[in-house]
Amino acid sequence: MTLCFTACSFGSPVDTLLSPPKLSEEQRDVYNALVSSAGNDIKLQYPRAGEYRSAFVFADIDGEPDSEAIVFYEKSGETAGTGNVRINIIDRFPDGTWHSVYDHAGMGTGIERVIFSDIGNSGTVSMMIGYELLSGEKQAAVYSYRDGILYSDFNDSYNTMFVTDINRDDSDELVLIRTETQLRNASLSLISRNADSGEVSESGNVALDKNASEFVNIASGYIGSGTPAIFIDGLNDRQITTEIIYYLNDSLRNPLYLGESSMIENTRRPAGYLCTDIDLDGIIEIPTRSLFPGYSEESSEKVYCTDWNVLENYSVTKKYSSYYSRSDGYCFIMPSRWSGVVTAKTDNATGELVFYKYKIDILNSTTELMRIAAVSPAETQSLLEEGYITIKSGNNMNYLVKCPDIEDEPLILTGTEISNNFYIMI
Repeated sequence: MTLCFTACSFGSPVDTLLSPPKLSEEQRDVYNALVSSAGNDIKLQYPRAGEYRSAFVFADIDGEPDSEAIVFYEKSGETAGTGNVRINIIDRFPDGTWHSVYDHAGMGTGIERVIFSDIGNSGTVSMMIGYELLSGEKQAAVYSYRDGILYSDFNDSYNTMFVTDINRDDSDELVLIRTETQLRNASLSLISRNADSGEVSESGNVALDKNASEFVNIASGYIGSGTPAIFIDGLNDRQITTEIIYYLNDSLRNPLYLGESSMIENTRRPAGYLCTDIDLDGIIEIPTRSLFPGYSEESSEKVYCTDWNVLENYSVTKKYSSYYSRSDGYCFIMPSRWSGVVTAKTDNATGELVFYKYKIDILNSTTELMRIAAVSPAETQSLLEEGYITIKSGNNMNYLVKCPDIEDEPLILTGTEISNNFYIMI
């Protein structure tokens, strides 16, 4: 989930900052204001993930028409500790010049991400910073900027943080997700600001699977027709399980993880199979795997079907069956009339996936229905000359299919069916 960028070290003069990265004229003016306040011996800090990746962030944090510049930096040569990152607020004066108006000591040695949002419909824009501590842990801090002072209103540990409106009150909440530790249970917390008092506190909490060593994927979407939910893929012993968090009757729910009666095992599958909105309808699907007809776990060669499941009536229910190739980056959702009567084999000569009409067992399943080839652009032309059709392109690859001409076989698909059910997995 996190894309890491190595922070660059900058000193003086400003010319050392310009290549790379190159500063805009506005950033140069802000940088000069920072140097006037903090001195030349500084190093800019860059958030490693999230929407804001620059050491210079422009945002309206005081409710006035113009944005302020928030600059993250540390003083070069300081002894490594738990609070090296500093935040400098730089404002544009009426004459157009930039001046440092406030400097704040942070609590970490690096910045993981920065988020701006009015959490709680309080009328106050909160600046939320995820700090990286020297211990390797992460700490979330919620700030408000009032009357020229940056106030630290809340801080807590986290593994993953983001904002969303999970309780449908037309206001974002800060979501903090934590794995199990010796000091704290695995949990998801909602953090919001009270509209009347301005206090920031936890407004909701729900337990998460204590066996997850890390949470490798977070997806926001819906269950059913209109209930927002957070889907959390947790990794444990090279396998993934999914939890679904949503808000109901003024409290957070996690129906797949209920202690001893947990349904989370119904979502278990190998690492790498992540929740996603496979059909782009806004509802997140959970992948699980099963063998195609004719195979058993004892088979020397096995081909797996990937089922895509949804939460329905408090149970995990299959929505689609598909062939999903993680290596080639595509997923083909099989039509319902193929259920139980179609199997698949890998053509060892070409590496292509081939669907067959299932009859008795794998050896007797010889009626070919469709084959899929994932090839480079350079390899495409020769397949087109063999009767293949390009169905989709992406990931610097072309995806081609070939179907036999069998007029009286109802399992043969039309080109439209294939195209509509074929998805490129980014």
